[in-house]
Amino acid sequence: MKEITAQSYADAEAFLAEVPKFTKKNPLEETKGFYKYIQECEGHRYAEERLGKVIHVAGTNGKGSVCAFLQSVCRESGYRMGMFISPHLVTTRERFCVDGSMISEEEFVRAFNWVAGMVEAYRGTKPDYSPTYFERLFFMGVYIFAEAGVDVTILETGLGGRLDTTNAVCHPVLTVITEIGFDHMEYLGSAIEQIASEKAGIIKPKVPVVFVDRKKQVSEIIRKKAAACGCNCCPVSKNDYKINEIQKKFIDFSVSSLYYDYGRIKVNTTAIYQVENAAAAIRACEVLVRECGLGKITVKSIRAGIEGMFWAGRMEEAAPGVYIDGAHNEDGIAAFVESLNKTPVFDENGCGVRNVLVFSVVKDKQYDKMIEMLCGLSMITDFVVTHIPGERGAALEELGNIFERYAGKSGQNIHICEKIEDAVRYGMSVRGETGMVYIVGSLYLAGFVRGFFG
Repeated sequence: MKEITAQSYADAEAFLAEVPKFTKKNPLEETKGFYKYIQECEGHRYAEERLGKVIHVAGTNGKGSVCAFLQSVCRESGYRMGMFISPHLVTTRERFCVDGSMISEEEFVRAFNWVAGMVEAYRGTKPDYSPTYFERLFFMGVYIFAEAGVDVTILETGLGGRLDTTNAVCHPVLTVITEIGFDHMEYLGSAIEQIASEKAGIIKPKVPVVFVDRKKQVSEIIRKKAAACGCNCCPVSKNDYKINEIQKKFIDFSVSSLYYDYGRIKVNTTAIYQVENAAAAIRACEVLVRECGLGKITVKSIRAGIEGMFWAGRMEEAAPGVYIDGAHNEDGIAAFVESLNKTPVFDENGCGVRNVLVFSVVKDKQYDKMIEMLCGLSMITDFVVTHIPGERGAALEELGNIFERYAGKSGQNIHICEKIEDAVRYGMSVRGETGMVYIVGSLYLAGFVRGFFG
């Protein structure tokens, strides 16, 4: 595949869209080979040290939110931040944040062209090397964050961990592993132990590990890997935080700590799962202070960072009474259901409310169970089933049949809309003045609807 120089952001996007057709996943050693090459070129201008202190984050659910909490706290503490995330919702530029803002189109093009030039030069010794879509983005991030002169870089893994492109990084200061569940099983394995082992593959010798301690078999694998690598292990379980109050716009909670008294903290969301993610981020911040040299992080900056964090597509109010949630697997849907069961969604009289849920999903998910869980939400009066465009979207008729099987028993209404925008408009038209609209099932769906609302 011939390298091109992009003249515009549209050129770069068009080239990246074609990459998956011509490349396949490279062995991690080949990725490391190119990473080493770019570090050694140009007088070590893009050596790993130029990324500042690297925090490496993996998991199935919650890793993006934990990254966002950490970024917010570190910014409040006065550090210049770089953050690389996956996937994006609307624009690829979202994957690269410097000091909390996604990069400009011009910065994106510069990074794209720099990687293209490096690949051409590297092919002088490795003629067959061609980076994948995700590899190109990762190497673009190396350039962007080095050029920005960041103090701290947060790296979110893609699908896995052990063989993930981001695992080319050699010297992170902290590893964070969020909740692990069943997702991407065609790549990571069908057993939870296999998935956990792949995710735990980012653990490196002597690098402290913070992890969500929810499933016993998962926690045992992480602890075993950490012990083999001589790492300090810091679990975060439900015993480490307490929800004090849930309001329409925020959740008030407390965190148990051996070191600090945070008092009561707020997350500005009604998503219950964000409390666990915030607790994991707080524990990570404590380790960053004690073991990683980030001494400017204080109780005050932690509180401000947690309360000030915003993360798109996670129980996000896109319009008055319209909420988008990116839950896209069984564990994510279970967390979404828990949030709705504990969130006040009725009017003051507790009656006359018509709440609508718009759903779609990609076909490689275990969506039968997801739909069954959603149909157990008694406050939902109407389901609107829609289709994600392209080959990845699950068949609309099949989704409708599954909803009929589960929702039909309880008398909930089921509507079918081929186009996502029609589904959203329909949901908004039938909810009335006091009802809510929830949009859930896929990050693709969340991204489309965010774009729809601008």
